[in-house]
Amino acid sequence: MDAVKDLKVFIFIMVILAFVWLFTGGPLRPESKSGIFLDEPQEKHEEKGKNQIDPLFDGQTVETNRQPDAVTSSRAGSAASGTGKKSDSSSSSSPLPYFKGNDGSSIRHSSSLNQASAIKTAIAEGSTTNRVYLKTTRAKDADPKKEYIELRAEKKNTESVRITNWKIKGRNGLDMTVGKGAIYYYADLTSQPQEDIFLKPGERAIIMTGASPLGTNFKINKCLGYLSQFHSFNPKISVKCPSLRDKEIPPNLRNDDQCLDYIEDSRSCQTVLSIPSKEKLSSSCQEFIIENSNYKNCAETYKSDSDFYYPEWRIYLGRSEELWKKKRETITLTDENNNIVDSISY
Repeated sequence: MDAVKDLKVFIFIMVILAFVWLFTGGPLRPESKSGIFLDEPQEKHEEKGKNQIDPLFDGQTVETNRQPDAVTSSRAGSAASGTGKKSDSSSSSSPLPYFKGNDGSSIRHSSSLNQASAIKTAIAEGSTTNRVYLKTTRAKDADPKKEYIELRAEKKNTESVRITNWKIKGRNGLDMTVGKGAIYYYADLTSQPQEDIFLKPGERAIIMTGASPLGTNFKINKCLGYLSQFHSFNPKISVKCPSLRDKEIPPNLRNDDQCLDYIEDSRSCQTVLSIPSKEKLSSSCQEFIIENSNYKNCAETYKSDSDFYYPEWRIYLGRSEELWKKKRETITLTDENNNIVDSISY
């Protein structure tokens, strides 16, 4: 009988609870629609987080799963020929989120997601044995005749790297293209033969902002010091020209002590146009000295020597005003296919 009594009490309590539930809203209560979860599912949390982040990017789609464009440049092993193309796709092709500046241009996230990091990653992923890198040696100089940067080919490179048609770009947005040049400079030619510029392992190219004193890009050789007498080079060309006393002396002058003394005292890299009469040199001696003390004769005599060429090019951009900023500058070097070779900031 106790069991029957307990059952009646239980049923009575359940009826009271049901009445209270209906009285407080029953199935219409919001809690009745929340399902079996005490907290929101993971998907809802992620969607909520996304809705909080999206406004930061001004409605733009943030792509975080794209891979950086392949780098096939010199630092990435590129020495192929071709014509460089100016591109504004650096922002759109980047895997990094970006903001819009006041002028509508893309501005990298200033904390962890920055452009410099992306460039370094691209270079590292594409690097091979053939590398060319930038140096900002005199980039801060305001005088375009003295302002220059350098390109250097690694000594460990296994082959020469063609840099003609490569581009150098700063924050001013100008793409400066590396042109062709004269490997062998002819003193008696107004227009020099032009060839593609290659950097052999360990060689460098000084990229001057201003105009060339010789009217062309050129490779330094051991006779170019003669031209320093008539042209101003910045930085100075530090070469030691072959000495006049190293030339073979004609038989008719081998016993001319006065002539031999003058030759022994002659300065290296000094063009002789005339000899003062006070020296009292014979006409044959004067003729020999004047004929052999100049760039043209020196170059023709020694151009086949293994050490005739120095490991340095002089390349000129032909500008009349400074190109690189004194601070907060980023200079980027790209190859003819617009792939990043190197980038440096200061």
